[in-house]
Amino acid sequence: MRHDEERPRTSGFLSRGTMPGHWTQVLAEMRTNAFTHLRLDEIRAEAAHLLIVVPSPAVAEACFGQLLAEFADPSGAPGVSGAGATAEAASLQGASVEASSVGTPSVDVIGPEELVAERVPAGTWVFLPHRQDGWTELEETSERLRRGLVRDNSTREVGERLTLIEYGVNLWTWAEPPSSGGDPVCHAGELISWESAWALGLPGEPGEAWDGEASSGEASAGDSGPASARPPIYFGLPPVLRTRRWNS
Repeated sequence: MRHDEERPRTSGFLSRGTMPGHWTQVLAEMRTNAFTHLRLDEIRAEAAHLLIVVPSPAVAEACFGQLLAEFADPSGAPGVSGAGATAEAASLQGASVEASSVGTPSVDVIGPEELVAERVPAGTWVFLPHRQDGWTELEETSERLRRGLVRDNSTREVGERLTLIEYGVNLWTWAEPPSSGGDPVCHAGELISWESAWALGLPGEPGEAWDGEASSGEASAGDSGPASARPPIYFGLPPVLRTRRWNS
């Protein structure tokens, strides 16, 4: 169990960090539990829009590669387009994946400075970098963005509110999994609460092992294929999961 002062800090994306092998098992267990995973068809049915806030294209590919591939146009046409304000994020900022079919939400991938809370469409699921990820500058930015979104959400009607979800960028290179007693992922404060964690159920049979990590436990942003190089575990319950837990 870690304390906040023991949390590693970095100034960038640990693209070649070793992924502890125990996270593969944690993710597999989450994907067999109806209370801790959502299938893509459920996301299509529940989310009006997906807004993914990332600091770079490498992070988008590593953390959302599978989701972006699944929501892209199946015709084979490029799903992401647009140019950005900086050279580093030229392939990211202002990009979007259009809905591949009727009833499928579109996906926007933007940089942190592009987010304007009051312009986010009603019913959007907003994915923000985790506020206790270890990437110091990104943590501060995410905290600021979240405050603005929470403030804006408080002025919206119930049916127009946003769903705020956080994802780990470097988190999995140092965080500890929960114990059988339901402890938080680590002692970096209540922000990393296992109670609000869920995973994306990928195509295949329920419980099928996630294939974004090699058997050696190594993963990087440069891995080929659509599979995400970071375990896609999210923090912040969408309404469908909250209702499912409440009703049970």
